[in-house]
Amino acid sequence: MIDLIDHDRRTMSPTSGQTLPPPVLRHAPSPQPGHHLAVVALLPLRLFLAAGWLRAGSEKMIDSQWWSGNKLRTYLTTQHEVALPFFRPIMDHWIGPGARLVAIVVVVTELAIGLAIAIGRPLRLALRWGFVLNVVFIMAGSVNPSVFYLIMQMVLLFAIADGVIGVRPSSPSWRTIALAAIAAAATIAMVPFIRTIEPAEVIHDPAIMLVFIGTIVTATMVVRRTAYRPPSAYYFRRLWTTWYAGWIHAKPKTVVRGEYERRYTPRGSGFAPPSDRTSMPLPPPLPGTMSGLPAYPRSDAHAS
Repeated sequence: MIDLIDHDRRTMSPTSGQTLPPPVLRHAPSPQPGHHLAVVALLPLRLFLAAGWLRAGSEKMIDSQWWSGNKLRTYLTTQHEVALPFFRPIMDHWIGPGARLVAIVVVVTELAIGLAIAIGRPLRLALRWGFVLNVVFIMAGSVNPSVFYLIMQMVLLFAIADGVIGVRPSSPSWRTIALAAIAAAATIAMVPFIRTIEPAEVIHDPAIMLVFIGTIVTATMVVRRTAYRPPSAYYFRRLWTTWYAGWIHAKPKTVVRGEYERRYTPRGSGFAPPSDRTSMPLPPPLPGTMSGLPAYPRSDAHAS
């Protein structure tokens, strides 16, 4: 998980005791070089997603049959049998009668989503609208490529929540668990609509794909919450750093133990060094920091 200290660094006034806004640092080296590496790593994903939405919108924009609504009506007729049963009445009584207006809304929305993701503003809103559109497409039976777009959008939304990209990071709070519970409930509600579990056919089954995506969303939210607040008991903390955190970060346990020791010890959280002397040595302090790495966010001031 990415620390939020770069996004919410505040100081106390020595006279009034009031919280001052974060200082503006000009041309100062970043105390978190990994943050910039994460931005670069996510850029191809973001550009690919933007190109996909722009391509889809451009394809419909130059098609006269789409603007008249005829192509959308044909699509609804073709997808009627493969759409989820509870979504068919919406297709018949809502989307079909207003096909021309819906077609215009879809074109404008897809182009706006692609431009917003490419430019980066408003990124969070564009990703959320893209998520909604892809879920609608899947419920209508169009699984491919919507399911892959959902995964990419989910990755970028979690990156915004952790402050890797975007301007409004948020620490995982009780809302994260509430959203995980909602996602789990929606996932369970989709299970009765699964038609097949054959490996060659599951990619065409909208229900099982929504179950798969819902499971990933639920698990990621739970992992984000637990990674933010590791257990305090010594035994469970050792298990956490040995197996759980190692799996999250895809790193050897010795590396993960050293990283979390450096993150927690400066904040006085009692994250003692492991007794087997497997921790990594502390690097020299970076400019503007109290230790080798910024402390992992623990304050409730970060919670949203």
